[in-house]
Amino acid sequence: MVEFGLKLEDNKVEEWSEYYIQYERLKKILKKCKEARQKCADLEEKRPDEAATIRKAVESGLSTPHQSSVNLPQLSEPTSSVNPLNKISEDSHHEPTSELSSLFHPLGTSPDESSGRYSSYGSESALTRAFSGVSDYFSRSFERQFRDALKEASGTANEFDEALDEEIKRVNDFYSSKMKELEERLIFLKESVKVARGQNADSVSDSDLTPLITQRKGESSILSLNAHTMENLAAAVRRRLTGSRKSYDSNEDSTQRLLGDEDEDIIDRNANPEDARKMKEAQSIKRALIDEYRTAKLLHNFSIMNYTGFVKIVKKYDKTIKECQGKFKKVVTSDTICNGGKDVEGFANRLEFLFANWFCDRDINEARAQMLPKKGDGLQMDWSQLRLGYRMGMCSVLALWVCWDCIWGMLQNGSTTIGGRTAFPVFRGFFGLLLVQWFWGASVWVWTRYRVNYIYIMDLDPHLVRSPIAIFNDSVDDTLFYLITMLLYYKAGVHDIPGNFPAGIFPAIAVCYALYRLIFPLQLRIPMWTTIWEVITAPMTSPAFYHSYIGDIFTSMVKVFQDLAWTTGFMLSGDFLISEDSKRATNHTWSHASWYKQILIPLLTLAPLWFRFNQCLRRYMDTGNRFPHLANAFKYALTQTVTLFGAFHPLYMTNKHESALFQLFWTCAFVSSSLYSFFWDVYMDWGLGRPEFRFLGPRLMYPRRKLYFVIIGLDLVLRFAWVLTLVPPESGAAFALPAYLTAVSMMLELFRRTVWGFLRLENEHRSNTAGYRRVGFVPLHFATGHTHDYNKAKEMRGTSVLIEVAFVTIVVVAAAAVSVVAAQHATQRSGHEL
Repeated sequence: MVEFGLKLEDNKVEEWSEYYIQYERLKKILKKCKEARQKCADLEEKRPDEAATIRKAVESGLSTPHQSSVNLPQLSEPTSSVNPLNKISEDSHHEPTSELSSLFHPLGTSPDESSGRYSSYGSESALTRAFSGVSDYFSRSFERQFRDALKEASGTANEFDEALDEEIKRVNDFYSSKMKELEERLIFLKESVKVARGQNADSVSDSDLTPLITQRKGESSILSLNAHTMENLAAAVRRRLTGSRKSYDSNEDSTQRLLGDEDEDIIDRNANPEDARKMKEAQSIKRALIDEYRTAKLLHNFSIMNYTGFVKIVKKYDKTIKECQGKFKKVVTSDTICNGGKDVEGFANRLEFLFANWFCDRDINEARAQMLPKKGDGLQMDWSQLRLGYRMGMCSVLALWVCWDCIWGMLQNGSTTIGGRTAFPVFRGFFGLLLVQWFWGASVWVWTRYRVNYIYIMDLDPHLVRSPIAIFNDSVDDTLFYLITMLLYYKAGVHDIPGNFPAGIFPAIAVCYALYRLIFPLQLRIPMWTTIWEVITAPMTSPAFYHSYIGDIFTSMVKVFQDLAWTTGFMLSGDFLISEDSKRATNHTWSHASWYKQILIPLLTLAPLWFRFNQCLRRYMDTGNRFPHLANAFKYALTQTVTLFGAFHPLYMTNKHESALFQLFWTCAFVSSSLYSFFWDVYMDWGLGRPEFRFLGPRLMYPRRKLYFVIIGLDLVLRFAWVLTLVPPESGAAFALPAYLTAVSMMLELFRRTVWGFLRLENEHRSNTAGYRRVGFVPLHFATGHTHDYNKAKEMRGTSVLIEVAFVTIVVVAAAAVSVVAAQHATQRSGHEL
């Protein structure tokens, strides 16, 4: 799990960095406090009785009496400047004032008054005094050490108290000042618009505001505002919001300072100058409102991150100083820290309402869709996207080439398509992994586009997170390699290229490349394999949200795992070295063995469901909540039942009566499992189906409501198809999918899971339904100016892209020319032979 400090740094607004909680500073103080307390504990363990006496005295504010194994009389003070070692005591019970003097005397002697030499005492008295001095020295040494340790522990605890108060004050002061600033700017903006319309600013509420702009079919028109009023209003808004005292003229240059490029496209080029000027000024107000809204959302993120930070640091404090557990429970609450962000959240809602009234014909969803996207958040185009598009075009051409060769070869020569070739399952498994990669890039793009903070929710390391463009670039490279090797494999199989080596070499090359990509780069792959291991060992490890998400993806990759198992057997058995013209090429005796068909394949089919089942049980153990964890576990248990009966279907085919009963039981289980899974998707995983929100959910983050209903209907259909994919191939079941639909079913299920992930992350962002986080609030995903690994690389220059495009074009054209010349030469030669 990623440390909260990394999350905090990644979600900080760069301009406000100094006002966030100094989480690492508080952690260091707690670490010092923990070390001091451990030192006290170690000393107490050595001398518990003395330590208890010292602690009691320190807590009561008294000095600790010196403890010794022998009761010694009160020490006398020296009466002269004479060295006390040369002074003779007046009676035998007095000793020199130095507490360590007995350590310097020879054993059994005492100082002589006249000569300064030592005279003999009794041996018993001398030994007693010597051991008393030693005991006295070490007792006082222990006392000093323990007192220092107690003082250090107390000092660090006080230091934490003061630092925490200081952090809370700084965070709250900044939040209050920004809220005041936002309120003042909104008041000015509303009053300016009302005055421009001739309304009384004090008597008109937000709901009475009529639209500033109505937009139909891409056109804009100004209502109720004359040109002179709009000029003055826009100039005042620009001066107030930009902090400038300069008076701007209502010309195109000054207007463009607040207009983005996208706003300029709204202006009707054919409109008369007067209307165009009014439109531009209205867009200036629109842009000011959007900027205000974005600042409010960033401030809401500020409150969420700081509240979460204080909750986590207080939790660490409770673990470090257990006897003071709960000390800051009332101090660190959502009402204490930035008022839980309630003020700024309500403020943002007011801005949405205003924007909807002024610019979106009171459509609040349309207002949110227009206000949240912001240019400059890492979504802009650059040269890397041209490079990506060009390479995707190459992939499309290669894909068409493969399809054409396969279909044309079957129609013209009567030969089989690539789907009938012996090594096709290798490429089908590779295709499944490629789909996962492409769909992950699409998921990251959608979450980033609509501010779903997947990095925060999944506990990903912000330094290793990759952009959608980087993921797509890797996917294009892998797809190009995949298509090339598959095309060469098909060509070698039908002898269109020289057959100096078996066609199986090409799938072997594809397997080696896939293994390389699954291992390198290590910086990205080690966390991936660590997560996979934690998913597999779910009962022993407590799952986080990311683990459950990966576990759900695994349940959609059953067919991929089966193909990977087949690929492993194909490679290890050496079948890839057998020529496809040989009769042995299609035998694959290992694939017909009972250990493979009846043990390995059913286990691979059940394993993902078993992993998720165990994760649900572990969540129940961790939280003690029967719902939703046991109910979710039942969902996977029911699906496993369907799979088991489907896998061992032939065992029940002894007679027609038993077969009919089994078919009825399996059909009921199949329908029940599909409907239960569908209900869980919609109601629990997505948070939809609420009648009070028109059968959707609150605070939807995606702009189109119709899209939600389309996804719900799609999920209902594909859920039934998914259960069918869980029936192992070659099981003999009449309802098993035919082999030629395996690739299609794999693609549809992975697509369904990707769309499921869009809404699953949205719901988790809104409501923390699964309870994986201690704090339910999640900040919106903004590009805050921090450097990620994918941003460390220099932006690709346009010249580099153009050179690459030109080079690839020359190679493709040259290859095409050579192919045409060779084909013409072959045609002429065949004509002469005839």
